[in-house]
Amino acid sequence: MIYLILLLLTSVQAFAGGSIFGAQPTMDQVQNSGVRSIGLGGAGLALWDSLGMHTDNAAQIGALTGTMLRAGMYSGLYMTTDADNSDSDGEFNWQPFRLYLRVHPRYKIALGIDPLRRADVRTFAQDSLAFESDTGTVYQPFEQRVLWQGSATDFRLDNAFVLSSRVSLGATIGFLSEYLETRSTLDFPQPATGTGARDAEYSDRQRFSGVWGSASVLVRPNDHWSVGGFWRSNANGDWDIEQYVNHGGENLLSQASGDRPGGLGIGVGYRWTEKWAAYADVRQQSWKIKQFGPVFENQGFDDVDAFAVMGGVEKLGGTRLTDEGFDRWDYRAGIAYRMQPWQVIDAGTRSDVSDVALNLGVSLPLAQNAGKLNLALELGNRSASDFDLSENYTRFYLQLDMHERWFQRERRKLRD
Repeated sequence: MIYLILLLLTSVQAFAGGSIFGAQPTMDQVQNSGVRSIGLGGAGLALWDSLGMHTDNAAQIGALTGTMLRAGMYSGLYMTTDADNSDSDGEFNWQPFRLYLRVHPRYKIALGIDPLRRADVRTFAQDSLAFESDTGTVYQPFEQRVLWQGSATDFRLDNAFVLSSRVSLGATIGFLSEYLETRSTLDFPQPATGTGARDAEYSDRQRFSGVWGSASVLVRPNDHWSVGGFWRSNANGDWDIEQYVNHGGENLLSQASGDRPGGLGIGVGYRWTEKWAAYADVRQQSWKIKQFGPVFENQGFDDVDAFAVMGGVEKLGGTRLTDEGFDRWDYRAGIAYRMQPWQVIDAGTRSDVSDVALNLGVSLPLAQNAGKLNLALELGNRSASDFDLSENYTRFYLQLDMHERWFQRERRKLRD
């Protein structure tokens, strides 16, 4: 039943818009680190078990004992306000998909698709155009529509090399595909003469495709402490630019080489009992002027750094045969602070957006110990430094991790 619900929900595309800060695919606005990690505020680069790996640390795959399939979705509600107006939007989309494979006791791989972002933000305004005629001033009403769309998807191959029971190394190669469109339309009502509407439309479309790589590590000095981290290279590739104006039929195409920024992160974990543990991560990303894309290259952007600080605590459920109901569930809570750039399309500038979030999470074991259903709730606020603009958001995440025992008959044993 859970699988059927997941399949139906994830077949729906983004609806009604989304975050105004997410229309441009800059950083991963929706957290893709894995739903267990999201419950920890996004932390978890130092997780050392197979209960739910952090997406950015491929070295964690070394903890797998067999095959695992991961699929998930999220939904979000965004309430945006500025000095004079307010708006609400929602969205619904995928979380990362992973197929984990145990090639050798010391070598594991994962095939993955990460939909980093997809958003559709629409704004509407009523106005009128004044012109002089033989009978005096005539006002022609029109509707102004602005459409922002963005998406970014990673296709990746993760590799983990287990050096010992306390050290694991990871390497990733990926292909990044991004799309950004801004479309402005002036919609005039159809004249009474029946000559057709006089709509004016202009759009910018920029697409990027490029290859990137990543290296990661996971170390456990003792049974209590663990340290993990990753470094991701810039994605190097090409920009395809298309500019379209319907009056005059202009359609200008061009191509330019370029890149998108990589990043790095480090995390630490401490497990003081078998069930209780805490994790904290720090992430950093550097943006250069040209990495915003050709549409923004001549708008005077400065180089800028983005960063995030995240942390959380979790309590793992029991695994004994005598543990039943809520005693078998995992519980977690976390907080996060993120600072990232935002391309303000209609203003032709860039702003910094601060993001503060509170996260809660829970994991439910599946029958026959065949995996876990991970749930997380994220409550946050974002605000732009150079604009009187604030957004409160609520996001719900669902992820299903299915182990190879999914189709095997139950063989329950007492476990410590």
